[in-house]
Amino acid sequence: MQSAKREAPKSMRPAAAAPGAVPSRHRMKSLRRHVENRLRRELPGALHYHGAHHTLTDVVPAVERLCDGEGIRGKDRDILLAAALFHDTGFIEAYNANEPIGARIAADTLPLYGFSHAEVLKVRSLILATEMREVDGVWRQVPGEDPLKRILCDADLDNLGRTDFFQVSDSLRRELSEQGTEFSELEWLTRQVLFASQQEWFTDSQRTARQAGKEANLASLRKALSALL
Repeated sequence: MQSAKREAPKSMRPAAAAPGAVPSRHRMKSLRRHVENRLRRELPGALHYHGAHHTLTDVVPAVERLCDGEGIRGKDRDILLAAALFHDTGFIEAYNANEPIGARIAADTLPLYGFSHAEVLKVRSLILATEMREVDGVWRQVPGEDPLKRILCDADLDNLGRTDFFQVSDSLRRELSEQGTEFSELEWLTRQVLFASQQEWFTDSQRTARQAGKEANLASLRKALSALL
């Protein structure tokens, strides 16, 4: 006589998906579409720097490149890309202190796309790592030793080492002006020189790809600044 099948202990059973959750094999494609639609539809138009383009054409491609260079695959890659997609969604609700808002939006959304509780917590921590902190009088990101945080921070400031740095810098200046913060040319160049000279890359891949470009941009900034002094 065949013995009756025993039910697996609860601890061994797969977790139930959230109602309406997207199958995990499709989660990143569907998630990208969802976040892209939200960013394009809901971000304020005055975000000349932090608009949808910053996430979709700057940060996400940089994360993908750095994942390849640093050997990040599988779930860690999904987690990192999810954090990249959501890292500026907080601007939908507020300009300042937007990182915690973006982390909350991610936490509310990700379970619907097959992300586990542990994965959601990790995405939240990555988003919060992109917040600028004042260290020795300089505003910078402080990712610590976490390799995923280091990749996301490098991707977030990727423009510092690119040939379009000055166009991107001008877009940030216009955005800050829209927020009521104006800078003279001398003030702006001084701030840019200080920031770029104190910023460091956190991954070998980014140092290889962007350090020479950052040094060239910094030299141009210093030349422009010296012409005003």
